[in-house]
Amino acid sequence: MVIQTFFTSDTHGCISAAIWGVFAATLSYLILHRPKVELFDEGIRITNPFDQITVGWQRVESIDAKYTMSIQVADKVIYAWAAPAPGRYHSRTIHPSEIKGMDIGIDGLIRPGDSPRTHSGAAAYLAIMRLKSFRDSGSSNGCDSSVITNKNGLLILIISCVLAIVFNIYHF
Repeated sequence: MVIQTFFTSDTHGCISAAIWGVFAATLSYLILHRPKVELFDEGIRITNPFDQITVGWQRVESIDAKYTMSIQVADKVIYAWAAPAPGRYHSRTIHPSEIKGMDIGIDGLIRPGDSPRTHSGAAAYLAIMRLKSFRDSGSSNGCDSSVITNKNGLLILIISCVLAIVFNIYHF
């Protein structure tokens, strides 16, 4: 659409289309490509569109996969955009062989988000295994906690949105 506008429109239309293209590309990068979950021996790093949160295993109280994978740190819950839970009907497709050896519990029931075939279930299972390994080692030296805000992505998104709106309102 942006390329077509360059060939069929005037200068104002070209600039407006380019700015909308930058906005759409930045938004899709931030939402679809940037989120990730990184596990390492000393802690976990959750990268969401605007924040990168690093937490040492010594501070993690619990790991859950109800709506998305989340970790409980003190009184704060941190959600991972990269590990969403499936729809409510996913639990109907879980076969008992998929959860064999996963240490599910006495009742053997799991929620759809805990399924190993889902992003949230796989990430939560691996994180729980790393947390258990950290606690079993007896170490209390995890990594330092930090929160880094993605100022560049936020700035590009805001500026491109404002410029696109201004160029659509004012024609010169």
